[in-house]
Amino acid sequence: MPRRTTSLLPLMLAVALVSTACIAKKVTIGGVTPVPPAGGSTGGAVSAGPRPPCQRVRTKASPEAPAEKLPPPIAKVAQEVEQVRGLQFKHQLAAEAVSQSQIARMLQQGLNEGFPKDEADRTAQAWIAMGVIPKGTDLRQAVEDFNSSQVIGFYDNEAGRLVIIGSATLTPYQRFALAHELTHALQDQYFNLGRLDQLDRTCQDERVEALLSLTEGDAVETSVEWATQNLTPSEITTFDKEASDFTPPPSSVPPFVQNLLTWPYVPGRTFVQALQARGGEPAVDRAFQNPPSSTEQILHPEKYPAEKPLTINVPNFGAKLGTGWKDLEFEDVGEGWFRLMLELRMPATNADAAAAGWSGAQYRAWTDGKAGHTAVVMDTAWDTERDASEFAQAMDNFLGDNPGAVLPASGKTVRVLFASDQDTLTRLQAAVSG
Repeated sequence: MPRRTTSLLPLMLAVALVSTACIAKKVTIGGVTPVPPAGGSTGGAVSAGPRPPCQRVRTKASPEAPAEKLPPPIAKVAQEVEQVRGLQFKHQLAAEAVSQSQIARMLQQGLNEGFPKDEADRTAQAWIAMGVIPKGTDLRQAVEDFNSSQVIGFYDNEAGRLVIIGSATLTPYQRFALAHELTHALQDQYFNLGRLDQLDRTCQDERVEALLSLTEGDAVETSVEWATQNLTPSEITTFDKEASDFTPPPSSVPPFVQNLLTWPYVPGRTFVQALQARGGEPAVDRAFQNPPSSTEQILHPEKYPAEKPLTINVPNFGAKLGTGWKDLEFEDVGEGWFRLMLELRMPATNADAAAAGWSGAQYRAWTDGKAGHTAVVMDTAWDTERDASEFAQAMDNFLGDNPGAVLPASGKTVRVLFASDQDTLTRLQAAVSG
C-alpha cells in the first residue's frame, strides 16, 4: 500500500477544517523496539501456514541538524499548541519555510526511501487484479502526483524538523497546518512515532493504519481546537478562502488511492473524541501507550482496547500454481480497507454494513512474471456467520463479471479469489482446491 509511516508526516491541502490529510513516506528503524505480529488472545490463526515473507527494504537518510530556535511566529503557535494539547515540548525543534517546488523535491526523496518503485509496482499489480485501481495505473506516480498537488508541510521525526510552504509571515491556513504538525512533534517526543516505521518495515499494515489514525486524529482534533481558540473571525474567513482555492488531486490518482491516503483523519478524529469523552487528554495519552490494533477499533471505539483481531496467514499456493509462480506481495487488511474497496462499486452505507463484523483478513498475491499474470487469495474472518455471509454477498456483487470467485462461506470465514484473467483464475481455483 502507499506507505504513510512517520519519518515524514506531510500535511495535505484540506477541503474542510475537519478533513485535513497527511501521508508519510520515509522510514527509519533505529532505536525502535520490534512489535509482535498482529493477533490477540481472542483467537489464533484462521489460515494455516507461516506469515508470508515481508519484502520491504528501507533506506535511511542522514537527518539534518536542528535549528537553534524557532522563528517567533512559529514559536508562538508552538506555545499555543502546548496549551491545547496539555503537553510541553521536551527539546528544541527546527523549522523551515520553503517553496512548493522545494517541498515537492523533499517528498520525492522520501518516496524513494519509503515507497520505492519496485514495491509500488508489486502492490499495483495485485490491486489491479483485485479491481481496486484501473489497469495501467502507475501507483508510485499516482502517490507522487497526490503529494505534489496536496502537501503543504510535514514533520520529519529523524531531524526533529518542521517544513511548511510559506514565509516569515504565515497565513491563517499555514498556521493551522503548523499547529497540526507541531502536534506530531509533541506526539513523537512523548510517544515515539518511530513505532510506525517498525510496523511498516515488518508489513503489519493494519496496525500501521490503526496507529496512524490515532496519530492523525489527535493532530486534527488539536489543530481544530487551536483554530477555535486562536483565530479571529476575520482570520477564519481568510482561512475558508484559502481552503476553497485548493485544487483536487489530478486524475492520475485513482479514487481508491486518494481515499486510502486521506482515510485516517475523520475516523481518527472521531476515535480521539471518543477517548476524550472517556477521560480527557490523559485517555488519548494512554491510547498512544497502548495503541489500537485495527481500523475496526478506530471505527468502533467501544471495541478498544478489548477486541483484538485474529491472525490470518494465507497459505502459500505458489508451488501449486505451477512452475515459475512466485510471491508478489501480501497485506493485512481491515474494516477500513474493506469499506473503501466496496465503496468503489456500491453505496457507502451498504459497504459499511458489509464490512462490519470484521475479525481479521489478509490477501496474498503471486505472479509468473508473464504479461501481468496475477493470482490473489484473500482470507477473511468475521464475528458471526451472518457477518461472513453478508460480506460474501457483497464481494460477489463487487466482482461482477471480473475474473474472481467467492468460495462458499465456511462458518465465520470467507475466501475470495482474484485473478488477472480467466485462465489464471482457473489455475488458482485448482490450486486452492487441491
